[in-house]
Amino acid sequence: MVSREAKTALYTIFGTMVVFKLVTALWIIWLQPSVHGAAFLALTNTVWFALVAVPLGFSALFWWRRVKVRRKRRRLIEAEWNVREPAEARR
Repeated sequence: MVSREAKTALYTIFGTMVVFKLVTALWIIWLQPSVHGAAFLALTNTVWFALVAVPLGFSALFWWRRVKVRRKRRRLIEAEWNVREPAEARR
């Protein structure tokens, strides 16, 4: 378990980095409002998009696997406890 102080430090560091990148991008667009400026920003930030996409992708895969496992567990528990008597034994 991660402590509250560690989470606060993490959000502060990454929040500062995101705000700095956004302000810098807006400044570049303001100084050079052209296709070349937008292309420069897109190419220089591609690595950052990948760095964000990889953990989000792994998180989504983990979440989807967890949903599937819980669904299977629910079916198995239901199959174990909802046993019906055979038709011959009921007579």
